[in-house]
Amino acid sequence: MKVCFICNQIAAWGKIGGFGTNTRRLARGLAQEGVDVHVVVPRRSGQNRVEQLDGMTVHGQSNWEVFFGKQLYREIDADIYHGEEPTIGIYNAQRAMPDRVHLVTSMDPRGVKEWWMHFWYATWRRQLVFPFQFCYENGPLVRMAVRRADGVYAEAEYLRAMAQRVFRLKELPGLLPKPVNVPDGPFDKAEKPTCVFVGRFDPIKQPNQFFELAARMPDVQFIAIGRAHDPQYQAMLERKYFHLPNLELPGFIDSFRDERFPELLSRAWILVLPSAKEAFPTAIQEASSHECAILAYVNPFDYVARFGATADPRVGIESLEANLRGMIDSNNWREKGQAGRQWNLENHSIPVSVRKHLKVYREKLGDP
Repeated sequence: MKVCFICNQIAAWGKIGGFGTNTRRLARGLAQEGVDVHVVVPRRSGQNRVEQLDGMTVHGQSNWEVFFGKQLYREIDADIYHGEEPTIGIYNAQRAMPDRVHLVTSMDPRGVKEWWMHFWYATWRRQLVFPFQFCYENGPLVRMAVRRADGVYAEAEYLRAMAQRVFRLKELPGLLPKPVNVPDGPFDKAEKPTCVFVGRFDPIKQPNQFFELAARMPDVQFIAIGRAHDPQYQAMLERKYFHLPNLELPGFIDSFRDERFPELLSRAWILVLPSAKEAFPTAIQEASSHECAILAYVNPFDYVARFGATADPRVGIESLEANLRGMIDSNNWREKGQAGRQWNLENHSIPVSVRKHLKVYREKLGDP
């Protein structure tokens, strides 16, 4: 069986995001099961046109090829072309290989409100390229390709109805869970209350509120894993907050190669995610899998409320602080973290995700 994933990123060559992390984990898991896996992504700095990574073959495309290239999909000659989040690439693959199986998984379905929020919180540099991003990820050809696919799925239960609405699908999409790394433990939690942030230091993630918590709560240790895309925004955060004595700043960490990533999550008590908008972020599942409780404004399908606490975005930083103090003082973060790890182990662990993907692939190929 040969499978070709089409994604806007892969977690390598300096690009680490939820989409790319999920795709790399899934591709690696399938390769370990004997599947011939290829991945097509936009080519990053330092990336060759063809690379070998974790048992998969990664093909990097130029910007022109991303929008118009079809020959690569013919050369790969896969049995299944699987779009990990819709992009113009799934349209090109369908045009190039119309007689093959074409599948799509929606990880972050965005309607008008969601796209507007991404534009509103973007830095001015990213706003300049926003029309190209919209065409690449949600233009009319992309939406048409999703509707024409042989199977459409969402990576979480609560995203199914949203994906159906966004792409105007006749039927509710299926469910193909993202692969989450759930380590065995035990987890060596810090003696002192410790909170962690994982993600881009970009405005929509509101990392400034995490740093404000550090300034307000000097008795708590804060760890911020990540870096901003925009150098000016990064510089502003550095000037304003990076001097705080209770703030640890490891910077960008490659979770696939750097042992500090699981070590820091194993130490942390609570993941604080002050994002204005999220779908079902990989960061909260990774934290839960290391028995961290979750504190966030967002609450996808009640996940945060079950495995942590939700703050009121209308109140803002005061609500974050009050909820964080309550979780620490009551010590309920520990049982919330343990329950979150167990849920991810049963529903989203890498073996579970790989097994469910293989089942769908075999059914689509008529090979039960």
